[in-house]
Amino acid sequence: MIGGGGRPALLRRINETTVLARLHQAGPLRLGDLSDRTGLSRQTVAQVVASLAGDGLVEYVEAGREAPRSPGRPARLVRLRPDAAHVVGIDIGPHRTLVVVADLTGRIVAEDRGDSSRLRGPDEMLAHVRARVRAALSRGGVARETVRAVVAGTPGIVEAEHGVVVKAPDMPGWTSIDLADRLRPGFECPVMVENDVNLAVLAERWRGHGRDAGIVVAVQWGGRVGAGILVGDRLLRGAHGAAGEMGFLPGGGGPPVGAAPFGPFERRVGTAAIAELAGDDASPEDPGAATLTAAAAGDPAALEVVDTIAARFAEGLAPLVLILDPDLVVIGGGVVRAGPALLDALGRHLRDRTLVRPALALSALGDRAVALGAARLALDDVERRLFTVRS
Repeated sequence: MIGGGGRPALLRRINETTVLARLHQAGPLRLGDLSDRTGLSRQTVAQVVASLAGDGLVEYVEAGREAPRSPGRPARLVRLRPDAAHVVGIDIGPHRTLVVVADLTGRIVAEDRGDSSRLRGPDEMLAHVRARVRAALSRGGVARETVRAVVAGTPGIVEAEHGVVVKAPDMPGWTSIDLADRLRPGFECPVMVENDVNLAVLAERWRGHGRDAGIVVAVQWGGRVGAGILVGDRLLRGAHGAAGEMGFLPGGGGPPVGAAPFGPFERRVGTAAIAELAGDDASPEDPGAATLTAAAAGDPAALEVVDTIAARFAEGLAPLVLILDPDLVVIGGGVVRAGPALLDALGRHLRDRTLVRPALALSALGDRAVALGAARLALDDVERRLFTVRS
C-alpha cells in the first residue's frame, strides 16, 4: 500500500494513476480485485474510485453488461469511461483530408472527409482542416473539452519534437510551417505532427497486418512513394526525420534530388509511370487506376505492366530489405488496386535481389491508414499521461 504523510496530493495522484492503469490493463474489475492488483487497501481503492468517478474518468457497471449501474447495488464492477477522453487523428494531404475521432478505448466514434485538391496555400488548408475537425466532433457528439490529444499527419520531412514541417515538396507553402503551432489554437491539449507514412505503419501495427511482427515496413505507393519503419514499438524516424524517403532513391536520370517535386524513384514506379507505361490517359486525376484494376481482373496486358513496375520497385525495396531484414512489408496506397497479382510479381522479383524474403501483404486499411495511425499516436500520449505512475 502507498501511504504516509507530508505529500497527500502527490500520493493521491499516484494512487489514482495506479487504479487507472489497472483498469486500463484488465478492467472492468470489482473493488476487491482492484485492491489485490494495486496493493492498495479496499478502503483506499473505494476512496480513489469515488474521486475518479467524480472527475468522470470511471463508472460502475453491471457484470457482463455495458449499462451504468448504481454504486449502491451489489456485484459492482468499475471500468474506465470510454467517453472520458477523446483523441483526434488528422490526415492532411494535397488531394484530400480525413479526420477521425476515437474514444479512450480506441473505438472510432466519428469521421469526416474533405477535398483539399483546390485549396490555395496554407491558410486555406488550415481553415479547411479546422472545419473538418469541427464537423467530426459534431458528428460524434464529442465535446471539445474531452479531447486530450491531437495528432496530424502530413507529407514531407517532419521535425516531430516541435511539430515543424521541414520540407514538403508536393504541398505549396507547407515547407517550414510550424504546423503544431498553427493547429494548437482551440485545443486545450497537446497537438503533435508526424510524417504521414510513419503514421501508416503505426496503423498497421494497431489495426492491420503488423500486430505480431517485430520489424514492420509500411510502404505507401501511389503517385509518391515513402516507407514507414517500426522496430518493435519504436518509429525509426532518422536523425533528421527523413528515414524511409524511398521516392528519392537514385535512378532514371532527371533533375537532382530536391530540385523537382517528385524523386527519381517515384518517377519510375509511381502511378503516373504506370499510366505512361500502359498508355492509359483515361483518368489524369487518378493515373494508372484503370490498368491496376484490369490487372486485378487478370487482363494480360495490364499484368505485364504490373510485372514491369514490380521489377523496378524491387530494385528500390531490396536494399531496404537487406539493411533492415524486416518481418513484414505492407504495401498500401493506390497500387493495391492490382491485388494479389502485384504481390506475386513483387515477391518474384525480390527473390533474386535479397538473401531472405520478408512476408509481403497488401494493406487492408485503405485511405484511413494515416488518420488511424494519428489516432493511435494520440492515444499513446493520453495513455502515458493517464496510466503511467511517475515518482
